[in-house]
Amino acid sequence: MVTVTAVVLLYGLAVRKPLTIIVATGLVLAGCSDDSTGQSGLLGSGLLLALGRVHATEQTRASVEYGEPAAVKALVDKVKGKDNAKDKLRYQMLQGVGYSSIASFSVSLEESLGLRLDGFDGAIFAGKAPKQATVLWGDYDVDAVEGKLRDLDIDGEPAYGGTRWRSAGDYEIDLGGPFADTVPLQQLNDIVTSDGRFAFAPAKEAVEWVTEPGDETLAGDDVLVGLAKCLGDVVAAQLQGTGEAVGVRGDGTQIICLKGDVDRVSDVLTGNMPSGRPWQDVLPGAAAAEAEGLVRVTVPPPESGPVGQVLAVMRNGDLAGLG
Repeated sequence: MVTVTAVVLLYGLAVRKPLTIIVATGLVLAGCSDDSTGQSGLLGSGLLLALGRVHATEQTRASVEYGEPAAVKALVDKVKGKDNAKDKLRYQMLQGVGYSSIASFSVSLEESLGLRLDGFDGAIFAGKAPKQATVLWGDYDVDAVEGKLRDLDIDGEPAYGGTRWRSAGDYEIDLGGPFADTVPLQQLNDIVTSDGRFAFAPAKEAVEWVTEPGDETLAGDDVLVGLAKCLGDVVAAQLQGTGEAVGVRGDGTQIICLKGDVDRVSDVLTGNMPSGRPWQDVLPGAAAAEAEGLVRVTVPPPESGPVGQVLAVMRNGDLAGLG
């Protein structure tokens, strides 16, 4: 059986060495087996592979957000014709996960760069402001995007297996810069374009985390790998280096993974959240079990209505009440 770290490191090098993908694929197929995630195997999770795209630092280990934008868009489009208004919004909470630092500017970014963020296959966003970085992967018109960047008077230079574009100084907020009317903060100070990859960060050091991850990646972080294995095959997820994670699978199943005692977590789930609402009102049917040395709380897909409440539970601090 090939270790996760070894295979993911090969995957991380695939940007510069396409042949490596063929080798890595063979290794993955040889290493697959059933596990408690209910997937085809340990290496079947896009989240696990995505961890190999990020260099491990104190900042990136602290917080990770992962998403599959195109898959989420397909889910959103699938329910648009539903009669129930709540069903139409079923997957709305998952939009922008993986690139949340610029998700609210998606429309203006499409207008200025011709870039559809929800068209990418995957995205991972690591770190905490201001030291954070994002990379999205999938097909897009690189030449067209680069032409738009030149139109904004941003100079590009060969770097990181593609072209690096610098719109402002490291961590600078340039209110009169080229992105002042698009993303008026520091997220796009450093951009790297290349075939199948679009990366950005507020500074050179951070963009390097997701363009030249090297050998020491988040795929070697035991805490994050354990959480990723516990979550399974998700289309949206948030992980914390302190040992908690939440995610949503494509069928609408929601997952919470954390350290703790199964019996205690099960008991807590019968009561109220720290914010006051009953757990079972917010996450109906939530049940705890042991998985990958952690407690996994599974919330079955509702017959109707939105999913993604686990993301809000983590953001508002209620998750701390489970541990």
